[in-house]
Amino acid sequence: MDIVQLKGKDKQLYSLVAHLVMDEEVIGYNLNYPYKTSSDYVWFVATENGITLGFIPVKLEEGKAKINNYYVADDNSAVFSALLKEIIKVLSSDFEIESVVQIRHIPEFEKNGFAVVLYWKRYVKMKVFWDEEERV
Repeated sequence: MDIVQLKGKDKQLYSLVAHLVMDEEVIGYNLNYPYKTSSDYVWFVATENGITLGFIPVKLEEGKAKINNYYVADDNSAVFSALLKEIIKVLSSDFEIESVVQIRHIPEFEKNGFAVVLYWKRYVKMKVFWDEEERV
């Protein structure tokens, strides 16, 4: 599996995710919330043999890296882990990482260093906490 990091307006991004972000099933996976992008986003896309397995767009603003939607085919744990580990590796030295996570995905994020800081009805807010010695 490869993880590709792309800017929010990169033409390669559209070829990797457009067929997914416009798919009714994938939009349903995201609880019918549309996927967004702009030049403020960095997308982490998991691929294997030319197939997109999942993606996590991250909005970078005001010292924070914010995950507010994502897609992982079949909720594959290995894909979740690969994407989240890459995001932490690439962004943790410059940004506080936080995410709005669907309740059903809490275990996937917890396994990868996130902790719940706020509960809502269908989502939770999670953050990565670091001791300075642990910073990647």
